[in-house]
Order: sequence, then structure tokens, then C-alpha cells
Amino acid sequence: MTREAAIEAPRDRIREEARASAARPLTPYRMLWLFLIAGVAGDLIEVAFWLLTRGELISRSSLLYGPFSLVWAMGAVLLTLAFHRMDDQSPARIILAGTVLGGAYEYICSWIQEVLFGACFWDYRHLPFNLNGRVNLVFCLFWGLAALAWVRAAYPALCLLIDRVPLPRGKRMVRAAALFLACSTALSAAALCRMDQRRRDVPASGAVAQFLDETYPDSFLKERYPNMGILDEIGW
Repeated sequence: MTREAAIEAPRDRIREEARASAARPLTPYRMLWLFLIAGVAGDLIEVAFWLLTRGELISRSSLLYGPFSLVWAMGAVLLTLAFHRMDDQSPARIILAGTVLGGAYEYICSWIQEVLFGACFWDYRHLPFNLNGRVNLVFCLFWGLAALAWVRAAYPALCLLIDRVPLPRGKRMVRAAALFLACSTALSAAALCRMDQRRRDVPASGAVAQFLDETYPDSFLKERYPNMGILDEIGW
């Protein structure tokens, strides 16, 4: 056996194992793992992208505590549900479907943020081919490429990684991470909702609102979410 063949054989075996793992039925346990991994990875990718393109090291997390992007996490779940059985489709078809689905998903996320918090966390009005500043063609195409990368590489590799974690240990890890994430998400949503109430001159009524005002004032939230724009301030 040549050296090249000796190196390629283990790679082929790993690829076969990854494809076999990806072909197994989706379970809540696996989906939660994908949600958690994608949320952390997405936040780190955005931080690195911002640092490389703008020279600024800033928070890109969706939550007050923990490096986590809810948009990336939910996007990974959406891509999995939509494309995990499309690995035999042509790259062009996967990219096209991902572009349309990803653009619709990002638009809906932006609209929900506006309705719930009176704020936006991204604004594409300065870019060409944008739709109401919520999505633009370049990032829609990024979603399409992400769908292809997810179907052909990321999803099988992550499935193999998840399957290699001993099940009892994996369940404990998932439960602990899910509990922390649920608490951080609830607290983050409450703080942002209270910020929107302060903007509309709604007085603090009760101990919870007073706690949020004292612990998470506007200055704190704007530092945690430096890319957040208040709709009234940016003219939406």
C-alpha cells in the first residue's frame, strides 16, 4: 500500500461513518446538540468576521450571558429539517433552496425583533439589493452556500461527533447547557422588553421591572449589543 493510500483509507472510513451517522433518524437529543453547537460556533464566527473586516472586537451574542447566537442556532435547526435528506440533490438546487429559505428566515427574525423589542440587530439599508433593510442579496446567497456546506460537510461531521459522545454523559451535558441557555434567553428577552418599555416611558411596576432597570440599564444593553439600533433613532 502506498503512503497516499494509507492516508486516504482512514479518511474514507471516517467519511463513510459520517454519512451513516447523518442517515440516522433525527431525534430531539441530536437536534438539541446541533442547536447548541451552531449557536456557539455562529457567535464565534461573527466575532472573528467583525474583527477581520472592521478591526473591532465586539460582542455578537444574542444573549446577556454566554457566547451564543440564536439566529445561527435556529438556522442550523431549519437547515437540518429542510435539507438533511437532500444530500443527493445537485449543488445548484441546494444553493437555490437555501438562498430562498435563508432569506425568508432572516427577514422573519428581523421582523420579530422589531415587534418584540422595538429594535433591530442588523440593518442592510446601506447595501444594494436589500429588502426593507432586513435582508439583501449577498447574505441570501450566503445562506445558500451555507446550506450546501451544511448538507455535504457540516451536518455529517457533527452527527458523527455527537454519536461518539457516550449517551449518559451527552444527556447530562445537554441538560445543563439547555438549562443555562433557557435562563439566559428568558433574562435577555425580559431586559430587552423592559428597555423598549423605558423608551415608551412605561414606569417600572413591581420588583422585577425595578430589578431590570437597575441591573440592565440602556447603557449596559447597548454595550452588550453594540450593533443594535433603536427603531426611532435610526428612522425605521
